[in-house]
Amino acid sequence: MALFAYIQIEEDHPFKCLVPDGLAVHVGDLCIIELDHSTDIGKVMELEEVEGAKQDGKDKAPVVVRCATLQDQAKADETALRSKMAMSTCTKLVEKYDLDMRLIKVRYTYDMKVLHIVFAAEERIDYRELIKELSGELHARIEMKQIGVRDEAGMIGGMGPCGRTMCCCSWLQKFESINVKMAKCQHLSLNPVAISGMCGRLKCCLRYEQDQYLEADSRLPRDGELVRSPDGDGHVCGKDILRGRVKIRMEDSRVLEYAVEELTKIR
Repeated sequence: MALFAYIQIEEDHPFKCLVPDGLAVHVGDLCIIELDHSTDIGKVMELEEVEGAKQDGKDKAPVVVRCATLQDQAKADETALRSKMAMSTCTKLVEKYDLDMRLIKVRYTYDMKVLHIVFAAEERIDYRELIKELSGELHARIEMKQIGVRDEAGMIGGMGPCGRTMCCCSWLQKFESINVKMAKCQHLSLNPVAISGMCGRLKCCLRYEQDQYLEADSRLPRDGELVRSPDGDGHVCGKDILRGRVKIRMEDSRVLEYAVEELTKIR
């Protein structure tokens, strides 16, 4: 039986780390973890016991080295201060090389061997000269990561139009494909302001109830379809998918509303 801990570094999503036998860790503990090229510090968010788990090959997980001591926490605070100084250095060099990129996050690992730089850009950026100068000036390995506007919004955080913390910075870990057809299916306003999130892209929440809308809509007649109602024949001119109600335009131009059970399709 192997014990794994889900470790969160700052506000990033937790990732799985192996806990060696004999090391006592608890949810909420700060731990030192060993990664491929560096050592870092993070918080235990969850513990999981896995039977028969093995550490081999490419699937080798990071390892928890120890629980953080007061000295480790003091060093982590110093590293955070150095990260802010590195952000200032990076900003100046980005301006020097006139790179069209927005720096989102700059942070050192706990041992300060690696400097992670997260940035947003509309196109691919040639940052080779930037890395070369940064590496020489800061004496650390530089790792660059380009993200899109949806990931950028998730890292910055904020409140959504619904009044809750944005999904992408609280619990949503994977972005799925979203299109305008979903808004049409749910009979939402196609005003870009109404269906766009804080990132400027279509709201992620359009996906959440899409399957339920498709299932409910499949039980209703199509728009424009000729149906028979208790008051005569007419064409479908509107639907309330969630209530299962259908609006019919009669032959005398009246518009009447019925439950779907009251209607019969005319073939």
